[in-house]
Amino acid sequence: MVDKMARTGQYEFRFRWSLFIVLILLLALGISLGYWQMDRAHEKELAENLKEKNTLQDVIRLKASDTLAGPMLYRDVEIDGVFSINKQILLENQKHNGRPGYHVFTPLRLSKSNTYVLVGRGWVRQGPDRRFIPDLPGPVDSVHIQGKVGNIPVVGIKMGEPGESGETWPKRLIYMDLDWLEKETGYRFLPYVVYQTKGKEYGFVRDWRQQFQSRNMMSSEKHMGYALQWFALTALAIVMYLILSIKKSTREADSGDRS
Repeated sequence: MVDKMARTGQYEFRFRWSLFIVLILLLALGISLGYWQMDRAHEKELAENLKEKNTLQDVIRLKASDTLAGPMLYRDVEIDGVFSINKQILLENQKHNGRPGYHVFTPLRLSKSNTYVLVGRGWVRQGPDRRFIPDLPGPVDSVHIQGKVGNIPVVGIKMGEPGESGETWPKRLIYMDLDWLEKETGYRFLPYVVYQTKGKEYGFVRDWRQQFQSRNMMSSEKHMGYALQWFALTALAIVMYLILSIKKSTREADSGDRS
């Protein structure tokens, strides 16, 4: 590639392909990451507004027709139905006060329907030997419970299947996957979880603060701050490109020496 040069007065602009390519790459990276952070800020703002709005709503009765997660998230709900005590789920790697254990999730069939919702019933301590599963007592008759709607628990990276397929229950899962659970159970689930807040505890620890507190999540303002940083770095890249490309004219310098 041939470098090009343009001269204006005492300074000349030397076009160099290597610097230009680096500039284009930096511009593409900075602008794309800046807009990505802006999109994340918008998503967080919508989520924060939704949480604030739905948390203030009155308690409603959960119905099989409540199939959209957005309007239901963070709502306090009442549920009438029957637990599937024979098909319970233990979500692994859950700690309470520093102790290892599981979060217990039990399918609940809504009254007068064939629709199920996963109910987080609480935390149970893991025994000294992982081969043994703790007792998971629960009601076998129809129940009336109250809880708060939340997102399906997520993990950063999903490695392999969430658990072991087959007829063995309860199942220990390393992450929650509703599609996988629907195949294993034969149930049709609503696309969210209800974390039980009222009703008999059966020895489980109900502490859902981590599920609903946003203090560990990056705020929309912080995302906007990162976006501005990326755009500022993009502008800095342009400035540095100009500084490295514009030099004092060697011809003017030579003329001054001869005079």
